[in-house]
Amino acid sequence: MALELPPLTTYDVDLVVPATLQGNTAEERIRRRLTVTEPYVTRQSLEQLHELGVNPLLLSASSPDDDYFLLAFGCAFRPGPDGDSAPFKEANIGIRLDSPGNGRAPVALALSPDTASATSGNRSFRIALSLPLGVAEPSVEYAADGPREERYLTAYGLGSSNPEWSLREQPGHPLEGDVLLAVVVCVPAGVPVVAEVIVAASLRRLKVLRSRAELPPRLHTIDLSYHARRTLSGGPAGALPQGTSQ
Repeated sequence: MALELPPLTTYDVDLVVPATLQGNTAEERIRRRLTVTEPYVTRQSLEQLHELGVNPLLLSASSPDDDYFLLAFGCAFRPGPDGDSAPFKEANIGIRLDSPGNGRAPVALALSPDTASATSGNRSFRIALSLPLGVAEPSVEYAADGPREERYLTAYGLGSSNPEWSLREQPGHPLEGDVLLAVVVCVPAGVPVVAEVIVAASLRRLKVLRSRAELPPRLHTIDLSYHARRTLSGGPAGALPQGTSQ
């Protein structure tokens, strides 16, 4: 069952392409292509973590007195406005978890989605030998296969303090639309923890433009304890979201 979230405020975010010696001499700002929602944070009990489907092996390595948080937020990748047809090629959304000066580092116990795939057609290649005039020469034969699953989202960093999601366009499946991301964080009891959100994206124009989102402080640096206190009591605790809407 998908996680039910209250309506979250969205913010338009600029993508900044830095100046390079080999390319543009001034930074370029790409606007109206990316939006990010405010974060949604709740504290979780061990019972709720089991409902969320957190791996029991990861839970067994934590202390019963640890604090657990669920952090969720959304990103929307928009098609280019009139006059800008540069599509997204790939994107990386990372979270750096930190508890400065407090010993054991916070870690991600669950990431959602962990993978996502789309169905696309496939063209296979086979090297064959033809024998014209008795001379063996290689040739390439093409054969159309049926549809296959192409992975366009992969999560990394389970059990670490630096989880991230990697998204890529696939044939017939552009990198567009909304994606809801969620992470379960484990931290020693009573220890403050901050989640730093980083978004980078590449777009295809005449060449690949590598950019980084300029997130405002309220989206970039998230104090989990503070945001959890702001969340209404009795918040939903269903299963982690298992897919994206593209």
